[in-house]
Amino acid sequence: MKDKWKAIANLLEKETGVMVEPSYEGWGAGYDPVYVPLLEMWARGELEEIPPIAKVPKGVVFNALELSKKSEDYAINSVRHEIYYLLHTDLFLWRLGQREVFKFGYPPTVFLVLYSLLESLRVDEEILRSHPSSEGALKQRWEEVLKNLKDLYPHQGFAVEFARTWLGSSGLSRELYRSLQQYLQSKSKDAYEVLMGEIFGRYRAYIEQSQALNYIDLLLEEAKGRVRKDAHKGRIMTDILKKLPESLQTVIQNSKELRAEEIPEDIREKVLAHLKTLPEWMRDYIKQMSYLDMVERDLRFITNFLPKTLETDLEHKGFLLFLIKPWDLSSALEGKFKNKNYGELSDRDKRYIKEHGLTEEEFKTYSRLLKDVRIYVDAFKRKFERFLPKEEEGWQSSYAIGKRIDYKRIQREVPIKRGKFFMRREVPQEKKLAFKLLIDVSSSMKKENKAINALKALLLFCETLNALNMPFSISAFSDNVFSLKSFDEDYKQVKSKLLNLPNLLGGGTNLEKAILQGSEELELFCKKNHLRGVLIAFSDGEPTRGLKGEALRSLVREVKGKFPVVGVGVGKEKNYIEEYFEGTGIRISEVSQLGQAFLRVVENYLKRAWSEV
Repeated sequence: MKDKWKAIANLLEKETGVMVEPSYEGWGAGYDPVYVPLLEMWARGELEEIPPIAKVPKGVVFNALELSKKSEDYAINSVRHEIYYLLHTDLFLWRLGQREVFKFGYPPTVFLVLYSLLESLRVDEEILRSHPSSEGALKQRWEEVLKNLKDLYPHQGFAVEFARTWLGSSGLSRELYRSLQQYLQSKSKDAYEVLMGEIFGRYRAYIEQSQALNYIDLLLEEAKGRVRKDAHKGRIMTDILKKLPESLQTVIQNSKELRAEEIPEDIREKVLAHLKTLPEWMRDYIKQMSYLDMVERDLRFITNFLPKTLETDLEHKGFLLFLIKPWDLSSALEGKFKNKNYGELSDRDKRYIKEHGLTEEEFKTYSRLLKDVRIYVDAFKRKFERFLPKEEEGWQSSYAIGKRIDYKRIQREVPIKRGKFFMRREVPQEKKLAFKLLIDVSSSMKKENKAINALKALLLFCETLNALNMPFSISAFSDNVFSLKSFDEDYKQVKSKLLNLPNLLGGGTNLEKAILQGSEELELFCKKNHLRGVLIAFSDGEPTRGLKGEALRSLVREVKGKFPVVGVGVGKEKNYIEEYFEGTGIRISEVSQLGQAFLRVVENYLKRAWSEV
């Protein structure tokens, strides 16, 4: 089976010039880290054009599990579709179109309903021009997707008709058919002009039909008595429903198991007419609720037509954003943090690697980073050593017999004739703590030099723990969690990975996943080695994935029940570390604060942990 996936990957690599790798974790894609900041600005619509080389992914990962039960032809063309999608779509236009639609007063996602489907069709048309034999597999894939679409609104059904026409099982009007053919034969920008100039005018009528139906659906949902997380929303929607004439309220109550489209048109028109007579604040409210509900429905639709290899996110007002990742941080790719293959090295570099784990140039970079915190390393080591037992500390005084005499106690013990001036040797117990270190590499860490400050903080801790022979593990996290150093790995061998972290920033922030995985790894290691553990996270603390708010605070409190958990926040802007880590959150805005911050960690949290060992 592995040979099959390797063969598919090799075939597509030669065809596209993009690295292709199978995975059992999911889909993913990565770009050259040098171009990622530029690429992100383009995807957000901040730049209209960037160099073509920046748009080409360095690699794509495909989900072998998802394709395991499919034919080889189907698997090849599914992966081919994903690669061609990245190569032939213009991420800037995804953003531009949403802006244009938003100006018309519609949710921006209604543009994506049509655009994502048409772009997916255009990509497959591009494939067919160079690989005519792919038609069967590509159409099979489309039929499977369309089969799973249910309860479509009019504007979504309008988009689906283009796909059905491409499959040969439906018929658009002559004008729309001609527009579709023109769209499929055009490049990105020209295709976009066809959409906005020739298709969108007809599409608007279907959007407005969908919005009208959505108002009715909101009332039907309210009539079902759906439990809402926000009781305030439920009360207002109840008030709106009660503002309708009793006869219409009765119809809504009796129809609550139906969809709006299934209610007679004359009833729908009466309900909509009465909604227009409501107080302005109520009209604005239901309009806002409809906007949010339409965005959610559209998102469920467009996920069938977005590139699987790109993660997506929603910004304010429903604008969709592609999350661009460096190739080394592809979420589905295993082992991309492995040690570098340096190839041919000079004798000088070989000596540096043997001594420091870094080439001469890397060692200089590492030294520059460490320079700002080196002054605190010795102070931090002294703080640790105050809690570490030394051989002399094994001698305890106030004994009647023993091998040593405590001369300071003789003057007091002889006059009172108690004679407890001997000292006994007690075998000291080795006291160690295991540390799990987490560092945030999400997109938000690009601001205010947060990533550099967090890296310097990490180096301070690593250098100190390594000097004291304390076991520690390091993971980086964004949307996912990536291991940089295991507990058993030599720190010298992972320094080069740490140096590369600032070049790999991107993606969202999933603090929940980082804490859960980090605490599980730490707990397992501590139980196995009979140690106490400490978890420390370096981040700006603003999660965009996973748990947030009180739910995340509760998770942190739960983990604190097992071992100390410390959050080190970086940056001058609003920092959520203090909010989520509460009493164990430390905020720093510049490197000069690192020493004081870490000494505070030792004195307030680690001393208590050692005393319990």
